[in-house]
Amino acid sequence: MPNQNRQQRDLSWCLQSAPLVTTGALDFTWPDDNWFNALSNIANATELPTPRHSHRFRLGQHFERLLEYWLKQHRDFDLLAANLQVNARKRTIGEFDFLVTHDGVTQHWEAAVKFYLAKGDPTNTYRWYGPNPADCLGSKYAHLVDHQLRLASDPDALQLLNDMNIEVSSALCFMKGRLFHPYDEFIRNNFQYPHEVNPGHEKGWWLPTDRFTSTFDDTHNYALLEKTYWLAPLEQDIQGESIEEFNRRLASTEVQPASLVAVLDDNGIETSRGFVVTDRWFDLIEEAKTNEAREGSPRHLP
Repeated sequence: MPNQNRQQRDLSWCLQSAPLVTTGALDFTWPDDNWFNALSNIANATELPTPRHSHRFRLGQHFERLLEYWLKQHRDFDLLAANLQVNARKRTIGEFDFLVTHDGVTQHWEAAVKFYLAKGDPTNTYRWYGPNPADCLGSKYAHLVDHQLRLASDPDALQLLNDMNIEVSSALCFMKGRLFHPYDEFIRNNFQYPHEVNPGHEKGWWLPTDRFTSTFDDTHNYALLEKTYWLAPLEQDIQGESIEEFNRRLASTEVQPASLVAVLDDNGIETSRGFVVTDRWFDLIEEAKTNEAREGSPRHLP
């Protein structure tokens, strides 16, 4: 499992990697690269939250725990609440990821870390699919804008905030992750993406399994990444495998529809990363499209 050195690099990535979205809905704050680059890290942190049970690991929860740890340690930010649920009439209305005061102003921060692959029109947010294609950038963005970031205006949420003597002035989206472009576009630096997306977003590639085996060779080593290693790039964290060993792993019947792969140099330093996808991943996309048509989901965001 990852150690404290790895967790420190994950925290640095959470803070200072490029945001996914910087030109979102004007009602909310979408910090740009400069805002994130200005965030100060915690030097020599020794008690960062470390995943203990890989089979119970949830990447989004880990991302939030790292951010919560940082907020509690940072002098310039006052963390008022984390994962504050709003409940009414025996149901959960929503949850504030973080309530944060900075320079005398209190904001609601929504935190998200996401990974999407382009399949179809790359300018359409609904054609960026997750490793599980039931999740896509379009639906996540719409849920953020239509529900999560508006929580402070809900009457039940307002009542809870009033009871806690908290006045929220605005909402900020702390959204990180990577977009994975088709391999041929990636190597040509021909990146196309929706207008909401940050041009400097973190980038990777994706390939079908048969293309991977015909594209990569024994000039590199390869590592199949569990989700505990999906954030910061690898720096000798994992022992890589030869292309022969790795291709045998990809041929396993237990391989996931989309598997995240790191390409390593001779020193175990990551040179790039991307998803290798099976036919099952493409089938799941068609199922997602069918559900989208049935539910009348929009193909483009306004």
